[in-house]
Amino acid sequence: MKSKFGLLGKLEFLQNLSSTFISSINPAVIHNIEKYIAIKKTVYLNSLEHQTGDYLEFGVYTGSSFCHTIKCFKKTQKFNPNQKDTKFIGFDSFEGFGELAEEDKHPFYVDQNFTTSYKKVKKRAERTLKGWGAGCQLVQGYFEETLQVDPSEYGIKDIRIAFIDSDTYSSSKCAFEFIKNNVKSGTHIILDDFYSYNGDPKKGVSLAFNEFLTNSGFQFRKILDYGMGGIVTVLHR
Repeated sequence: MKSKFGLLGKLEFLQNLSSTFISSINPAVIHNIEKYIAIKKTVYLNSLEHQTGDYLEFGVYTGSSFCHTIKCFKKTQKFNPNQKDTKFIGFDSFEGFGELAEEDKHPFYVDQNFTTSYKKVKKRAERTLKGWGAGCQLVQGYFEETLQVDPSEYGIKDIRIAFIDSDTYSSSKCAFEFIKNNVKSGTHIILDDFYSYNGDPKKGVSLAFNEFLTNSGFQFRKILDYGMGGIVTVLHR
């Protein structure tokens, strides 16, 4: 019986070649490429709605996502007359996690994997922005300290997109507590490690997000999945 897949379905060497190539790609590369696409889609959808407010990122690391978001805002300026009013504000210790609570411990979430240079990231962000829009700000320090003030202390009144890339429950909880009174219907929330801790909804970012929904009264719709466990959501009442 003739195969419905044709000749290509029988060319085992092509399947082996494809498998070898894909399996050899660093998972971080796959995750970051899909994350960049997800951010592009998020900024586009948010811009189409003529949303106002600032972009906040919790867990800046090397600044790759932060700078990519700035680029996406620039490229979608024509879709939103309010685009240049957006400030870009990032929070990170730039020294890793510090001492983790027992429930936050994870084999990958260790300081040596997440320590970076505040000065280099700041320079990178300013170079990317090039004076465009309302400016950018990087806040250095552990969330337990930097997020214990009212968002107005950083000039934040309205949030249109929040990127929660802080990995653990404790740090994500701080981020959600910080933003809960300044998000709104139409705010997009990007959760980079939603399925960490073996997918346990009672741990990590997932637990912090569910508690935020309960305490704030917001509901959400998931727009897309990306990378190695990230999701994009949009809030509504």
